[in-house]
Amino acid sequence: MEELEIVLQNINILKNFYIEDEWKQKMNLLVDKIINAKKIFVFGVGRSGYVGRSFAMRLMHLGFNSYFVGDTTTPSYEKDDLLILITGSGKTESVLIVAKKAKKINNNIVAIVCESGSIIKLVDLTIQLPIKKSNYLPMGTAFEEMALIFLDLVIAEIMKKLNLDESEIIKRHCNLL
Repeated sequence: MEELEIVLQNINILKNFYIEDEWKQKMNLLVDKIINAKKIFVFGVGRSGYVGRSFAMRLMHLGFNSYFVGDTTTPSYEKDDLLILITGSGKTESVLIVAKKAKKINNNIVAIVCESGSIIKLVDLTIQLPIKKSNYLPMGTAFEEMALIFLDLVIAEIMKKLNLDESEIIKRHCNLL
């Protein structure tokens, strides 16, 4: 039961954080960056990567050109593109390498983190999620859960801003299976 309480506390922290002015400004900036990008690239490693893949898929469902870095069909990153990095520690080596390469092309890089780490030197927007950790939620579990919820809120904000509804998602959902 203790682990469920931690999860609920984190959701409540995210709820309170969501209504703060600084948080709203960062959310709006991220939404605008996504809407204005030619292509959106998402990257994370391990379970953060799975969260990133989910987010890239949702963006595609909304009609954006979105890609997960490293997939076989990922195009080149260019000056009008956006890179969104997901890293709990803010210092995952492969994430830092991707950030350094992208920074040579543009400075339109966002990091979603639990701890700021050295990634903050490479990005122009850092969104640090306030996470309460627990020994019963090993490694980055609490961060990944909150990152997934946060990114679903980003999708909701984009849908509101562009006046989209679920029918837009359904149109782009795979119908071959």
